[in-house]
Amino acid sequence: MRSHIDWITFTMSMAYADETTEAYANAIANGFEDMFGKQLLADAFGGNWTKNERSRAPYTDSWTLPEASITLYASPNLTHCCVEISGQGCERLIAQGCLDNVLSRCHERITRIDIASDIETEVRPTSFVEKVDHERMRTSGHVVSDTGETCYVGSQKSDRYARVYRYNQPHPRSHLLRIEHVFRREYAKVVAGEIARSGVDAVAKSAGKAFGWAHTVWTPESTQEIDLSVVKAEPTMGGTVFWLIKSVAPAFKKLVAKGIIPDPEKFLRDYFLTDDSPYA
Repeated sequence: MRSHIDWITFTMSMAYADETTEAYANAIANGFEDMFGKQLLADAFGGNWTKNERSRAPYTDSWTLPEASITLYASPNLTHCCVEISGQGCERLIAQGCLDNVLSRCHERITRIDIASDIETEVRPTSFVEKVDHERMRTSGHVVSDTGETCYVGSQKSDRYARVYRYNQPHPRSHLLRIEHVFRREYAKVVAGEIARSGVDAVAKSAGKAFGWAHTVWTPESTQEIDLSVVKAEPTMGGTVFWLIKSVAPAFKKLVAKGIIPDPEKFLRDYFLTDDSPYA
């Protein structure tokens, strides 16, 4: 059983120096360099980017790095852009030995991450998903086509779901049963952070436990248990907490890194944890 990252989507900040056309391109380039540094940027994202004819909302433009299976989405009207690394792109970065470094740099801005586990077996997807040790997540779809068979567990509109599938012959992966765990939004950040800390095998095992996989072919290698739950804020304050995490925290970290806030703990005590702030 082999587990690996099979999809990554993350956002990057874009800082504009002015309103020229060059500022748009520079904002994207600077976003890449700020997040990854020059060497990792060249290793993971270097190459000839091709402009696509179409994009997707809320972005107006998109570019693809074909040889790396990476797509960039951006708009001059936004202060962030979005990067998607497909399964083939993840395999390429794994082969290059730099996927772990990429994840460690972008995990706080991950919006989707997929963990795939491949098992060499004759077991069909329907047989696999029938063997569960709890009913928290139910099978939500079953698709059979000329190319293969797929079972979905959990809602595809939710923050986490799974798809279990296998290809028919003569596909080169027809001998494998694949279990893909898809995590989005806040779950994606939790999972990415745990992968950076504990490794993908430990996360795959914990994801399998969350979905209740109990078939005998599910044999994760890790012995480590990880909590992949997301702590929900109170409904009345959820928007404020989300704004602090998504907008304030990245800006605060950047000011600390540039030395504009030399003592972050004192800054928080003076302006956030007391009632006598000079700006109160």
